[in-house]
Amino acid sequence: MNFEKYLQQNKLRESTIRGHLQDLERFKKWCGTQSVNPNNAAYNELLKFIQDAQQRGVSKSSINIHLNSMSKYYDFLVKSGEIKANPAKELRLKNIGKKVLQHVLTVQELEEIYTSYTNKPEWSFSKGSTSKQTHRRNTVILGLLIYQGIQAPELKKIEKTHINLLQGTVYIPSAGRSNSRILKLNATQIIPIQQYLQCMKKEQGELFSSNISAVMMWLATLLKKLNEKIINTRQIRSSVIMNWLKQYNIRQVQYMAGHKYISSTEKYKQEDLQDLQTALNLYHPFR
Repeated sequence: MNFEKYLQQNKLRESTIRGHLQDLERFKKWCGTQSVNPNNAAYNELLKFIQDAQQRGVSKSSINIHLNSMSKYYDFLVKSGEIKANPAKELRLKNIGKKVLQHVLTVQELEEIYTSYTNKPEWSFSKGSTSKQTHRRNTVILGLLIYQGIQAPELKKIEKTHINLLQGTVYIPSAGRSNSRILKLNATQIIPIQQYLQCMKKEQGELFSSNISAVMMWLATLLKKLNEKIINTRQIRSSVIMNWLKQYNIRQVQYMAGHKYISSTEKYKQEDLQDLQTALNLYHPFR
């Protein structure tokens, strides 16, 4: 049995398995540059791998993802009888939970971005093309980002029937690590959604049939032209959640954000952001 089959037996997703295999290949290439046998790497050699990754500017969260893949590989080797102990079992970088944003967008800034994009003049659309409907779609997606803090995997799962214009609500299905929820639509979203639905094909069940990941990247590019503070769509969601925390209690925000665990919501609290910017040093994981 090889490592891939071992992961399959553990009933991991295909995308997760691919990620573990890619991380292992990266580690093996690094071992080749250090004349290290990856199957027999010692604890100190793993620490050297971490240090090299940090010097290249790899984030703590990415390093921990790599370490998790390596730990699974060593678990496989232990189970196969090739080694006696897993050197990466408890090897993780701490204090990566909270996220430091370069700029948290205020409610006013988010609304200005939405208004600026929504009010694109009619003359700017090419005649006889799909650009107008594309703009309608992007407006709906942007509204869901700014007012409901939705994520790309959730956008993929939303269907036309999940929109209730009479009640002014949207049902957001569970996707990956998020919980399903029903959220109120902002008044400014109603007409754009209605116009978008009217132009959709009757047989189309999903709200968005396009490649959502590509759409989100392109949308972020367009938004940067409207506001230079925009980094990416993830920044928008984080800003929305942090703004919610100023208005609602943490349990309400947990539901609105679709977080399965309250700890995920707590990461967005702002009071420690200043201190977090200095808490980025490598240290012994058992310290």
